[in-house]
Amino acid sequence: MNESISQEARFLAHAHAGRNCFLTGMAGTGKSTLLKRYIVESLKRVDITAPTGVAALNVGGMTIHRFCGMLLGPAPGQTNEVYFDLLRRDPRRSILAGFNRVRRCEVLVIDEISMLPGRQLDFVEFLFRRLRDNVNPFGGCQVIATGDFLQLPPVRTNEATPYDWAFLSPAWERAGFKTVELDIVRRQDEPEFVRALGNFRRGRVWGEDARLLQGRVKNFPPSNLPRLFTHNVQVEKWNVFQLGELPGEESVLAAEQSGPEQQRAFLTKNLLTPATLRMKPGALVMFTVNKNELGRREPLFVNGQIGTVIECRVRNAECGRVRVKVQTGEVIAVEPFTWRYDAHDDGAASFKQFPLRLAWAMTIHKAQGLTLDAAYLDIRAAREPGQAYVAVSRVRTLAGLHFKDWFKGLRVSPEAIRFYEEAA
Repeated sequence: MNESISQEARFLAHAHAGRNCFLTGMAGTGKSTLLKRYIVESLKRVDITAPTGVAALNVGGMTIHRFCGMLLGPAPGQTNEVYFDLLRRDPRRSILAGFNRVRRCEVLVIDEISMLPGRQLDFVEFLFRRLRDNVNPFGGCQVIATGDFLQLPPVRTNEATPYDWAFLSPAWERAGFKTVELDIVRRQDEPEFVRALGNFRRGRVWGEDARLLQGRVKNFPPSNLPRLFTHNVQVEKWNVFQLGELPGEESVLAAEQSGPEQQRAFLTKNLLTPATLRMKPGALVMFTVNKNELGRREPLFVNGQIGTVIECRVRNAECGRVRVKVQTGEVIAVEPFTWRYDAHDDGAASFKQFPLRLAWAMTIHKAQGLTLDAAYLDIRAAREPGQAYVAVSRVRTLAGLHFKDWFKGLRVSPEAIRFYEEAA
């Protein structure tokens, strides 16, 4: 415990001293909680970004592309200088707004850094130097990167292209990140399970760990378990099938949306809650936000919590009634929630919907950042490094972990393994 506390204190000391930091660690080690603590304590302006829309919405920030006004970033073979000149001549307001954010940024947070290609990190670093007229790394702006390179990898155009890891980029070396690795898992507390997860993360599944996990292969799991799949097609098929098996009439609830079309499309694509929510009494659902209630010591519900619909009378997000029974037996009257594309812009797009989604199935990508009490995993088709580990590490207990079938081999990035060995 003392070692973990010292790691947390070490990160806070580096961060408050203005140093560039990389906060990393296994899933469930408290990276997000520690980052939130720093943001609350900091006297500086902290801007939060992430590489993907889903990740950005999870942390209440922007995509790094939107924050910087960089659109898609340089094309393959295009130099930073050439692409920067193209952006400067582009009259779009989103680019100008991004440039202004870069100039006034004091601390840039890049969450889920593992998913940001190194080529794009290079351009971000170049852009900060040019726009701030400062030759220091990132134009003198402090950068805090968080994430785990042994989880989801950077996006690539095709399977033949090598993964463009951020830690292999010139920008990473130039920034001189102080790496702090949290090493005590808080999501799970069973020593054997934690040990197996640590080895699973590095692709080492044999001996006692293999026997422990093989014992979780269940051909006939409980029907109310959420399932994690690798592809959207599997998710949609299973959710539609399960909803159709329930008696009664289906309620269809369309989200109320307003604002610019492109921003509405972003919210529709990246939010966990769908624009069209289909439900029946008996449907297994998941809450997609956290909600606290005055006078309660515990949250009313949390993101990732599972429940069963016992009543749904819905016509739209203004007129409807949805009640969900959670595992404690408590029945919660769920109210609509409004997401905004930009909380600081009254003219930005908004998306109003009940903060729920069908929970019989979801993709591993959409489950990133969630904690589940139990889940049924089909990871046989996991093709990306770290994808299987993301799925397994969502589950809180060994008893809650169920595999559809045993898997042959794990995909782990040798470059990422080497990075952590050298960082240690």
